[in-house]
Amino acid sequence: MKMHPPIRAQESNPPLIDNVFCPEIIAGGISGLSIFNGIVSVTLENARCDHSKTPPPLERVVVGRISMSVPAAQALLSVLYQFLNDHNLNPLAANAEVTTQ
Repeated sequence: MKMHPPIRAQESNPPLIDNVFCPEIIAGGISGLSIFNGIVSVTLENARCDHSKTPPPLERVVVGRISMSVPAAQALLSVLYQFLNDHNLNPLAANAEVTTQ
């Protein structure tokens, strides 16, 4: 009978490596949400002008998608709610005016 080593529990928080080369995405809105096979996907958009036309029309352009497991999405929701609340921003305000601090 072949023996296998015991399964060890994974570390709760493996070390974080800050990748300075990872892309940064600026999004002005969310154009869609989906969930499939336990993966939540958020489609991000931003407004852009098409300067190949005169006058240049303003268009909404998909700039990226973020996909994560349901537990990770729930954790993001919780942390984002707390972060906004800690900065005196209403986490539940839809279409609120955006200001910088």
